[in-house]
Amino acid sequence: MKTTRITLGEVLQYDPDFEAEVDKIKDQGGVYISDKPSGDYGTVFLLNGKAVKVTTDSVELEHAQKLKGKKTNNFAFIYDVETIHSKLGIITMEVLAPLNQNIPEEWIEATEKEAKRLGIDPEELDFIGDNVMQHPKSGKLKMIDV
Repeated sequence: MKTTRITLGEVLQYDPDFEAEVDKIKDQGGVYISDKPSGDYGTVFLLNGKAVKVTTDSVELEHAQKLKGKKTNNFAFIYDVETIHSKLGIITMEVLAPLNQNIPEEWIEATEKEAKRLGIDPEELDFIGDNVMQHPKSGKLKMIDV
């Protein structure tokens, strides 16, 4: 199985702008979507039936912008992307269910091909952890951390 991990070239620091965006979502009724409130680059909330992610990953924001509004086979549907500045933004996407199986190699290969076709470098995708989820109705696997 192919897995990649982006290594940080910088130290993550407290970002008051990030915290302000998180507070805005909480004030609107957003609740953490998992037991773990934050990942390496962001925090995901359930708000108005959608997953709302505050992220500091500029590459993810760029990729989400490319996916916004497009129906794809292997990526979560992105409703909206709001870029606050180059390293802070909010991605609103469909809500998916946790994956309770191994990620098939064939799916990874298909996702890499689709990413390339959409202008996303497949080497920038991270196929580990909770980055792959499952559509609750169709059962299709979907990449959520783009």
